[in-house]
Amino acid sequence: MKSLNVLGLTVFFAGIFSLVGFGVYKFFEDSTVSLIVKLGIVGIILGIIILLVSLIKERIKEKEDDISNNK
Repeated sequence: MKSLNVLGLTVFFAGIFSLVGFGVYKFFEDSTVSLIVKLGIVGIILGIIILLVSLIKERIKEKEDDISNNK
């Protein structure tokens, strides 16, 4: 990847993570939301993170396999 693309993606994801992090912080700071709802949200967020990490790892492995097969 070109360095400008990496920089753009880094800034993009830093912005997204900061907004999501702030939203999660404010959500858990609110005492009117029940514990069950908070745990459900945590489960959803963790599930999405696990799925994204596994997909990224799979794509990287496929790329490495393609590169090694082309040699």
